[in-house]
Amino acid sequence: MPEFTTAQRQYIRKRTKIHEPDPSEVAGELNIIPFLDVVMNIIMFLLATSLTITFFQIQSDLPEYKRGVGGRASAEQEQKLNLSVTITDQGVIVTGSGGKLAQGCQTTTGGAVMTVPKKGRDYDWAGLTECVFQVKQQFPDEVEVIVTADPLIEYQDVVFAMDALRNKGEQELFTDVLISAGVR
Repeated sequence: MPEFTTAQRQYIRKRTKIHEPDPSEVAGELNIIPFLDVVMNIIMFLLATSLTITFFQIQSDLPEYKRGVGGRASAEQEQKLNLSVTITDQGVIVTGSGGKLAQGCQTTTGGAVMTVPKKGRDYDWAGLTECVFQVKQQFPDEVEVIVTADPLIEYQDVVFAMDALRNKGEQELFTDVLISAGVR
């Protein structure tokens, strides 16, 4: 084995010196405080939004599925109004077991007639309320209405229609609003 000179030994010691890491470089210990801050913010956001969601629910039901009984219908089903409101891009159509209501809601009609046509670009929700108010006077015990909308109709217009059908001022009209599939 060769002998090293003093200079060579110093050089080897200098190059093989073990590096002592400072505390910030120590591996194996994670700083989880920023992670906990993010998790707490997400939890607070979810709690705050879940509280507001419960306040903005609209009470509505889907129509019940019932099996038909041949050609026999009970007297109760014959007297039922089956009021249906269809929202299209041209206006609102109001139909019942007696047929489609014409403009003014006094008579029934056929064809492509809007019961409550749009006023310019906006729907006439006051006109719809007045129309169903007239229907409610003829059928005071009826509380159910089915709302149907074209798939391209905005959701807020469906909600406005539901509000227009439920009451006129303080007087309740059709409180049980059922939502049906859209039409084309």
